[in-house]
Amino acid sequence: MADEGKLVDIVTFSSVSDFFKDLDTKLVEMRSKLGELLRRLEDAKAKAEVLVRLESLLAEAARGAKIGGTEISLGSAKAIINPTPKQEFDLLVDVVRSLQNRIVALERIRKEVEPLSKLGDLELTLEVVYENGLPTRILIRM
Repeated sequence: MADEGKLVDIVTFSSVSDFFKDLDTKLVEMRSKLGELLRRLEDAKAKAEVLVRLESLLAEAARGAKIGGTEISLGSAKAIINPTPKQEFDLLVDVVRSLQNRIVALERIRKEVEPLSKLGDLELTLEVVYENGLPTRILIRM
């Protein structure tokens, strides 16, 4: 039985080099996305720092007034209405960490499957099982 919440896919490649091109493309895309997220994270950090100062001043003046986004549960998902800069910053930190972990995992896998590159462009078909975007099994067919 497949694990719930795990995205599983099978991708077929007509050669080993096509598989490595795909891995390299995924890494480039992930690194690009990480760069975008890091820029966004810096902006969110600056806003969050301003909010912390503002809340501190309001807490003194208005006895604990709090500026905040309302979080509601939608089953297994959550919605934040008018998120505070702090909430946005915390969310972006989680996303950045997750993406960094995925990049490290994909780089590790890329290195581990490197011996397959010695097969060159032999007439092989590869069926690669991806779990949550990472290759976990490779079927090599002649």
